[in-house]
Amino acid sequence: MQKYSKDRGERMLTTVDILDMLKHKLGSDYRTAKVLDISTQRISQLRNKGGSFTDEQSLKIAEILEVPGETIILSMVAERSTKSPAFDLLRRLAESHTPKIYAAASAVVVAILANLPSPAVFPLI
Repeated sequence: MQKYSKDRGERMLTTVDILDMLKHKLGSDYRTAKVLDISTQRISQLRNKGGSFTDEQSLKIAEILEVPGETIILSMVAERSTKSPAFDLLRRLAESHTPKIYAAASAVVVAILANLPSPAVFPLI
């Protein structure tokens, strides 16, 4: 379930977003499960039935993704609080940290693309 901020159009990270980022960084859900010391069944459950990471797991994820710990922690706290009166406040806090991740990911992609050889080096067949 995706949550959107009406005032800025930004979206907080969800557990599935984070799982996708981990899968991209580590190569598979299996590897993600091993690194987080949880079962692959738990990964599947998080993807398909919902749930969120513990605070301890969130800090480990932040380390793996090389992002500030509060980015992941705030997103998980907000996701756990969807029925709480404080949800909107928590969501806004989480969203205020989300752009940092996307900016960092964009910088990595640009760096990778900048280091690729020119297409002229590879003639078309």
